[in-house]
Amino acid sequence: MSAPGSHCPPNDRWGRFASLAPKGAAWIIDAKVARLHPAVLRSIRAPLQVELVTAGEDLKSTRALERLAPKLLGLPRGGTLVAVGGGTVGDFATVVAHLVKRGVTLVQVPTTLLAAVDSSVGGKGALNVGKVKNALGVFHYAARTLLCPELFETLTPAQHREGIAEALKMAVCLDAAVWKRWSRRAPGTLELVKTARALKARVCAADPYEQTGRRSVLNFGHTFGHVIESLSGFRVHHGEAVALGMLCALDVGRAMERTPWPLAEQVEAVLTARTGASRGRLKAVLERHPAEEVGRLLGADKKSAGGALRMVLLERPGVARLVEVPRWA
Repeated sequence: MSAPGSHCPPNDRWGRFASLAPKGAAWIIDAKVARLHPAVLRSIRAPLQVELVTAGEDLKSTRALERLAPKLLGLPRGGTLVAVGGGTVGDFATVVAHLVKRGVTLVQVPTTLLAAVDSSVGGKGALNVGKVKNALGVFHYAARTLLCPELFETLTPAQHREGIAEALKMAVCLDAAVWKRWSRRAPGTLELVKTARALKARVCAADPYEQTGRRSVLNFGHTFGHVIESLSGFRVHHGEAVALGMLCALDVGRAMERTPWPLAEQVEAVLTARTGASRGRLKAVLERHPAEEVGRLLGADKKSAGGALRMVLLERPGVARLVEVPRWA
């Protein structure tokens, strides 16, 4: 048998939460989700432990880990930890599942569109250190993911746009046919989630622990996106930051003659129409901070090496590559 958290393809189960919730598990649950969906707590059967947490980047900290991990030490080897929430809850729970008893079984229940299309696929969990996003991280794949559409019903329009941004990123970087279809017609939520999860899972299967570089394509828009999150004190949420980061990546791609102008203009137009990403919004975030601070955060990016920034640039629909950007500061 594989150790808990080892790479495995997504094991997605769709249905209502009450019919899917496992018995005898420990739970980390977004307190807001519990408040908006009382049936979540009512449906949990024979829980070993239930921890309600406040979602957000502050949760992804060593302080939160030190506070919550001891409460989960009663989880047996071979036990199960269930994460109910968006990306920050899933990220944090992934780290906890990796560390408690040197690894327990993880079940993800994404409650945001962004988590459903992105962070609950691929096995990554991470904590922030200071202003550096995802500075400490682990790989710990979920054994199951429970996708419960009723939990998406309370999402705000802004939260929907965050998930759409990540799904569009996967389409334009990974599958020209999907991008062609989605650029013409916005998909419904079910198609968006299922297709985006399948696209990301395909890449992760080829590079499950980021050893070959093939998985780096998923970082399109993330280099500047993480900087934007950090500069804003994480007030700009991840999905919006990635959409704005894609605008920056398109600019760099054009400047380096990697991204054709017509393609960059098409992608920007779709992002603006579907996610609200705009040059005005990008300027409002960046102009408050000196170039030196932006450069320092770019230099902390995990893809940086030897004083040069490495970014994922789009070359054509379905093809994006990690390239060195030598003069970035």
